[in-house]
Amino acid sequence: MVAEYLAADAVAVPISTNDAVERRLKERSVALVKTRIGSPYVISALDDLRRRGGYERMVGWEANGGFLLGSAFELEGGPIAALPTRDSTLPIVANLFAGVRAGVDLPTLWDRLPARFGRSGLLDHVPVESSRAIVALLVPKGEVTEIEVEPSGRAIDRSGPAAGGAPIAPDVAPRWQALRETLEGVFTPALGFDAIARVNVLDGTRVHFRNGDVAHVRPSGNAPQLRIYANSDSQRRADEIVELGLREPDGILRALLRLVER
Repeated sequence: MVAEYLAADAVAVPISTNDAVERRLKERSVALVKTRIGSPYVISALDDLRRRGGYERMVGWEANGGFLLGSAFELEGGPIAALPTRDSTLPIVANLFAGVRAGVDLPTLWDRLPARFGRSGLLDHVPVESSRAIVALLVPKGEVTEIEVEPSGRAIDRSGPAAGGAPIAPDVAPRWQALRETLEGVFTPALGFDAIARVNVLDGTRVHFRNGDVAHVRPSGNAPQLRIYANSDSQRRADEIVELGLREPDGILRALLRLVER
């Protein structure tokens, strides 16, 4: 809502952000850059957008809050300077002003956003060595960070605009095929998961399924924890994905740990 109130033309957010952001910005032809998790990466992406040129109204935010301005904005009450650090006040004020501008209350304003639901959870006391092994298992080496899986099974490189939908290189394809087989072995139809449509390994491993579900597995960067994030079209399913991930002793995260600890 804040990005729309400011009429942003470019946005940078971490890969873990609710994918309603991606849907909404695509509808409005707003450039979107996805980064690794953490405000330093968002700030760096805003700097890159500024250097690249072509954008005048750049913003970013973190999945758990904190809004950043990558450029100055001219608002009804006057100018607001770029602020590349976490701002907790602007989102509150901007939503209030957006509601006034639209002539509606805040629930009505927010109901206009795509209905996507999220949940996250974690396993604690995961050894650092196991986390490193999980990364080695779930993040293929190389420059490819995202693939799209066509219904035929062919993998397409979607790592960035330059990839442009090119088939994945033959020397890289076996690594990604092995990753897909690993993921299909734990995110199974018996647990309600559809076929894999897309996989992103920018920060951890984020899996998009054909029915719209998303599951993202990532070791914590500052604690002995293994995290799982979920997005879905219903809160019930988002909750269920995380519960399936954390279930003891045979949940998805435990199954992945067994693969690297055996």
